[in-house]
Amino acid sequence: MNEKFVCFAPGWYINTKDQVYQDSWKRFYVAKPRPEEGSGWLRGTNLVLMTSAGRLLSGTVKDRNGLAQGLQEVLEAYAKLPEAQRRPKSVEGEVKPQSAPPPGGLVLTIYDRPLGRNEEGRYRLPEGNDLGGLRTEAPHGQRSSLWLTEAECKSLVPPNPQKGRTHNVLTKLARRIWLYGLVPQTLWVVEETWKPDSVRAGELKATVEEVSPQVVRMRLHGSVLLSGPGVLHEWPTHKFIKNVENRYDARLEGMLVYDRVQQRIVRWDLAALGDFSGRWFAGHKGWIEATPGAPLPLGFAFELDQTAYELPLERRRPRSFIHAYIFKDKEQYYWDPEKWEEEWKKRQPR
Repeated sequence: MNEKFVCFAPGWYINTKDQVYQDSWKRFYVAKPRPEEGSGWLRGTNLVLMTSAGRLLSGTVKDRNGLAQGLQEVLEAYAKLPEAQRRPKSVEGEVKPQSAPPPGGLVLTIYDRPLGRNEEGRYRLPEGNDLGGLRTEAPHGQRSSLWLTEAECKSLVPPNPQKGRTHNVLTKLARRIWLYGLVPQTLWVVEETWKPDSVRAGELKATVEEVSPQVVRMRLHGSVLLSGPGVLHEWPTHKFIKNVENRYDARLEGMLVYDRVQQRIVRWDLAALGDFSGRWFAGHKGWIEATPGAPLPLGFAFELDQTAYELPLERRRPRSFIHAYIFKDKEQYYWDPEKWEEEWKKRQPR
């Protein structure tokens, strides 16, 4: 990256000792690039572009299959820059490798995607159109993650599995999946999350469907109703419009495969599909409300991150926004949402 340019999805902390990076990030974040710079966006994606020296770049992905072409165009523009705008004379600051996931645990990758149709009845824009930043028409879902402990993984597999038997997923684990996994960042960006008391109703069960000397295959199934306060406001002035209820009513369905030889979960496919009502971000149009009478279909997909325990720390994917930012100074509540709710209630006005 020091030789070419840096293309990244925004992280949840900046290196405060690295002034070049800090200044570049501020210029991008407040949308006030220098006259000779780009906007910092790879338009049509959630990627930010800047050179190693801190000069903001810009580019456009013209259709949902055009990421490589868009990056190539940016790279060609980068090659024309003076050396001083490409690479810094020196790099200061502390190297911060990614944290390692729990020993013996799992990392789930999560994708969320609004499924509303546009005026032509399409879920996505036709090829060749400018994506325009509308989240219901983005080419891909937003990616997040959820870390599971070894104890949580073991709790999912009964010690004596029998075909047809059903058991409840541990309440703490189910709440972690709902509160930390079903966060629609494609709708909210990073301005809102579910509150500790947002689970209004829900159940998550595992039913054994196959037992052999090699594997135990289980069906995951259940439902959840999440609700929390939201505020509808204008963009970018943040002028107050009204208070709303963010609400997600969904069913969950999936499959889990446990390898009895390796003694570990080797497959976790889970989907959540339901209706969302409340505020959502619509790119340059500002904030819009999905009403209870006309909710927005919203889907999530979970899969096992097979690389989480294989790659070195510097190449692993970062923790989720919930994990790394919301629980930055109180990580114990990431692992125990019940304690999070207890602490949260103590701080509420009486």
